[in-house]
Amino acid sequence: MKHLKMLGLALMATAALMALAGPTSATTLTSPAGTEYTGELNYTATGSLLFEIGFVDITCTSSTIKGKVESNGGATAGGKISTLSFSGCGESTVDTLANGSFAIGSSGGGQGAVTGSGSVVTFAVFGISCAYKTITFPQMGPVTGGTPATFTLDASVPLESGGFLCSKTATWTGKYQVTSPGTLLVD
Repeated sequence: MKHLKMLGLALMATAALMALAGPTSATTLTSPAGTEYTGELNYTATGSLLFEIGFVDITCTSSTIKGKVESNGGATAGGKISTLSFSGCGESTVDTLANGSFAIGSSGGGQGAVTGSGSVVTFAVFGISCAYKTITFPQMGPVTGGTPATFTLDASVPLESGGFLCSKTATWTGKYQVTSPGTLLVD
């Protein structure tokens, strides 16, 4: 009887752990539908991007993000960013010091969440420079698969270096469209 109780408790503990873990699903980027995509992703801003860095807000009219999909079919799909550029930023200078990497995790229904790690961007205006770094994959915003796929940047990024006028966290917002491949699906 004692062994049966112990076995029952062990089964209940296992069931509880499995319920806490939740379902695991793989994220696969496809283009066209049903064909795993491992090429380069090109994102182009479809409008102005806003960077709120504390003492000033910076608006850039153009931005490009490129990166090759190096892993696909795991908990996330992702790879290294090869290009992270901003232009049309008025009197401000926006430079990328490190490109970092990206990951896309599926949230179901053709939607996903983009995260980033290791990207460092410096904003310089009025002789003041503030650098912000994506660390430990903060969520950068949602991606919607389609023709074309779209990505909405909505991120809070911590300060890497800068003076007391730089906010501890910068807010980055804007919208991007995937220009290559023409169709990108998040499965």
